[in-house]
Amino acid sequence: MKQMTGVLCASAVGLHSASNHCQITGTQEDVRSTVSWGKVARGMRDRRQRIGLELFNGPFVLPEKRCLRWREIGIDKRSMLGFVRTAFCESESAEGRPHLTGDGDTGLQERLAAVQASIVEEQVHYQQRIFKLEKENQELRRQIVLRQEGHDLKSRKLRRNPIEMFSEILDDLGNLHAEFGTQAMLPQVLVVADPNAGKSSLLEVLLHTRIFPRDGKAQVPVKFTVCDGPYHLAQFNDSDREFDLENPVDLEELRKQFEIRLKTALTDSSVSPLVSLTIWGPGLSNIVLVDVPVAPVIEHEQTTSSSERIREACQSLLQNSQALILCLIDSSRDSEYSKTVELVKDFDPDGRRSIFVLTKTDLVETSLANPDKIRRVTDGSLLPLKAIGYYAALPGRGPRSEPVEDVEKFEENYFRTSKLFSSGALKPEQLSTKNMSRGLAETFWHFVRNSLRYQIDSLKARKAALEKNWKSNFNKDELYETGRMQLLDDAVRLTSVPQSVWENEIEDRLWTAMADYVFDNIYVPAAAGSKDDLKVVGNIRLKDWAGTLLPIKGVEVANQTLYDRFKTLASRNSSAKDKDSIYDNFKQTVVDEAFKLHQWDARAKESLRVMLLSSAEAPYIITPDDWNGAVRFMEQACAERLAAVQKIIGDMLGPSSWEKWMLFRRQTLEHRNRRAVVDKLEKLIMPTEGELTHGTDLSKDEINVVQKTLESQGVKVDPAFIRDTWRYLFLSRFLEQAVSRIGMCGEVSDSEDLNAQPSFKNDYSDVDLFYRIKRMIRISSVALRQQLTAAELGRLEGEVKQILDGLERNPARIKEYFNHPRIGLAEELKKITNVQEKLEDLAKLIEDEGTGSFYGGSRNDDSS
Repeated sequence: MKQMTGVLCASAVGLHSASNHCQITGTQEDVRSTVSWGKVARGMRDRRQRIGLELFNGPFVLPEKRCLRWREIGIDKRSMLGFVRTAFCESESAEGRPHLTGDGDTGLQERLAAVQASIVEEQVHYQQRIFKLEKENQELRRQIVLRQEGHDLKSRKLRRNPIEMFSEILDDLGNLHAEFGTQAMLPQVLVVADPNAGKSSLLEVLLHTRIFPRDGKAQVPVKFTVCDGPYHLAQFNDSDREFDLENPVDLEELRKQFEIRLKTALTDSSVSPLVSLTIWGPGLSNIVLVDVPVAPVIEHEQTTSSSERIREACQSLLQNSQALILCLIDSSRDSEYSKTVELVKDFDPDGRRSIFVLTKTDLVETSLANPDKIRRVTDGSLLPLKAIGYYAALPGRGPRSEPVEDVEKFEENYFRTSKLFSSGALKPEQLSTKNMSRGLAETFWHFVRNSLRYQIDSLKARKAALEKNWKSNFNKDELYETGRMQLLDDAVRLTSVPQSVWENEIEDRLWTAMADYVFDNIYVPAAAGSKDDLKVVGNIRLKDWAGTLLPIKGVEVANQTLYDRFKTLASRNSSAKDKDSIYDNFKQTVVDEAFKLHQWDARAKESLRVMLLSSAEAPYIITPDDWNGAVRFMEQACAERLAAVQKIIGDMLGPSSWEKWMLFRRQTLEHRNRRAVVDKLEKLIMPTEGELTHGTDLSKDEINVVQKTLESQGVKVDPAFIRDTWRYLFLSRFLEQAVSRIGMCGEVSDSEDLNAQPSFKNDYSDVDLFYRIKRMIRISSVALRQQLTAAELGRLEGEVKQILDGLERNPARIKEYFNHPRIGLAEELKKITNVQEKLEDLAKLIEDEGTGSFYGGSRNDDSS
């Protein structure tokens, strides 16, 4: 754009200067200070044949809708018309001057024609750039739409460059191997060398850029995807940014990013040990190069897990039977002692995939060393090297900052004039980096073509083996959507649960949670005294329970009931034959997180407390149904509590004599001490027959008597041991008498029978107490059910949606939830199918067009 604007400005200035000159030297009548636009138009019509139809049909006559194109390149319509007006005014002025000859007029026309041709050429150039930008913009918009729709862009065949397709396949196979252990063997060129053998310099010449860090060398494997293209660009595979290698600022930024990635891969074990970079450029060979550091492979002493990981990655690359090994040999040193050469011989003893490159041959020639050494190396007399190719290259001659173009010129001049290689040590096509690059690309694509069919068949076999262990197609996204809809349906289905089911379940759970408290803190302390104390103490303790603990416990029980009911609905059909456990982990996690967010309305506790305190002041038993229900409730509650206490006492006393003989159980020391304490308590304090008159606690004197008596028999126990034994022994006797007494209460059928009970108010006050307890629990369950159906269910549904929306923004968490083995099989099958399709497309492309068009680079022989 700047270039085109400069051309237009220069042309306009030149024509304006010519016009001024003509006005000064012309006659008075030829000098025109102003020119009307109509005259300009007439002049344009008269000179249509002389200037050319392009002036009207070319860059100056554009539809209104195309004016935006000119604005985009820095030229507006007014400036263009001004340029035309100036040009024709000057032309018209020159025509009226008598002293100007035809040659002057012809010169001006030629100048105008040259300006016009330059403008047309610039227009075509920038018009092509505009079309290219529009095409790229459309492609980017399509990719954005696909990404928003959730499609996998890599599975879409957006790129048709064979080397980029092949590099993408290599990345997919690497991920497949890292995630599922699927072995994949595809060609790539592994570049290895001893330290200071010129490996980094050779790679930079092949890439036509100085990219490696100036102060060190890469100690991690680096994969370069080299592509032939019109622009010299670079891009990391894990980034969308493109670096212009012709721009010094971008080149310096690329070096910094490259160095950061090298250090991260070396120190951080959570990232991939392979740094991947794609480079485009004119004349580059289409090839995949991997810079493999041999030091981690040779030196087995590792100090960190990252170093061990890098060594394993390098060994895995070298063990690939389809990979080419490009080994650099420093000609100025004794190659027979090279560790890298020994390493290549170990991994490729037959030399079927090895290529050797001699570097620093100029040092051998200038130092007057043995010239015959190079010939002895290549013919195998000095080293038993077996390889498919030998080359000589000079990728550098001095400082690393030297431009690549200067290195190529020096290399070309050296091999043209070298006396060492003129003797035939190597053939002309084996000399120079360009020839090596071309021969390497041809060998690489030959390996690619031969290995594609084998790799496709291998993936097909793996796919068939996986399909035998897999019945259905499970995709994580589809599974998530199905599980999401099921959870939302379950949240809505909670509203269809009958009210009676909620109330009965909350009531049963609330009594189970409060039964121990009712007996230990309300009924037993109140009933252990006189009958009058039962009414007074029971009423006080009942109101205290209704105002403090019961509302809190009621809300907890209602919330737990809601959780269990939702969990049951989410895991419904768990016993069905077609039950699939794939959704279990996902649903359970969502339900748990939903109830971490869900908090019962704080106002419900206060409202329930006020309601319970009011019910505590309500009248006692009025109807026969109240009496009969209270009797049944008390009888069942006392029987269940008695059974629990007797079980505890049985565990405290240990196995009986029958169990010792028949079940071969033994009593411990604690069991024997418990039995001794029980015997003394029954003899001294609590007789086995008659009414229980003792209180719930033992006095100090009673504890001392029992303790002294046991010590005289050789049994040593502390007072706490005696109190604990007495507590359960007293509860057992107390509940036995309560069950016996409540059994004598018969059912009544009408109010007259109820009022005819003479001993109701005196002997059966505990029935009235249990009636009030049951009534408070019932009131709590009804109130909590109302709160649950009116507000809590709606809030829970909103919280479930909130969690599911958060999961949609975090696909990694979805992957954690759906970790069923069948899902892993499905994911592996999906990726294998994707790679297989890409391999088949690449194989078809190679078969249709031939590999000769994929080599890239210049096809001119550089052997001279």
